[in-house]
Amino acid sequence: MLTVLDNGEMVEVATVGREGVVGVSALSPHFPETTLTMVQAEHDHCYRMSAKVFRQLMGEAGDFHDIVMLYVQAQMGMVMQFTACNASHTVEQRLARWLLMAHDRIGKNEFPLTQEFLAMMLGAARPTVTIVAGTLQRAGLITYRRGRLAVENREELEQASCECYRATNDILARVELPRRR
Repeated sequence: MLTVLDNGEMVEVATVGREGVVGVSALSPHFPETTLTMVQAEHDHCYRMSAKVFRQLMGEAGDFHDIVMLYVQAQMGMVMQFTACNASHTVEQRLARWLLMAHDRIGKNEFPLTQEFLAMMLGAARPTVTIVAGTLQRAGLITYRRGRLAVENREELEQASCECYRATNDILARVELPRRR
């Protein structure tokens, strides 16, 4: 999910994977979507429902309502963590975090990724991303060529990341329905 600024620049504000949901703003038809959502990688399954059906299901008590609300809370926690990350951590740490999160959600070691796209996600200049990605590649953490990136050493990539990777995983781990009696 991206925020689009008046000058056209876009910055990632949340990462949503197979564990999540987008379009929660459909709950209030009078409150327009304030972010742009884009798909970054192919996935075998993606479910879609109309806003009318979504609002109907959210109006009923039950597991669907509860899990969506838990995820919305988690997503807010991730947005707060990303905000702190963007303000406090180096581009190298943020890139390592972003790659780990993408790796987790895509479920493959290699995936399509351009430096221009990475720059947009990180809110950094493309030349900066080129230098930082080159540093990670020389260290053997990733390989990058012709718009494809592969995670080569996940353990060291986690060490290169900031605390925000672990923190966002901890936040997402709490999105679990309590057992009903």
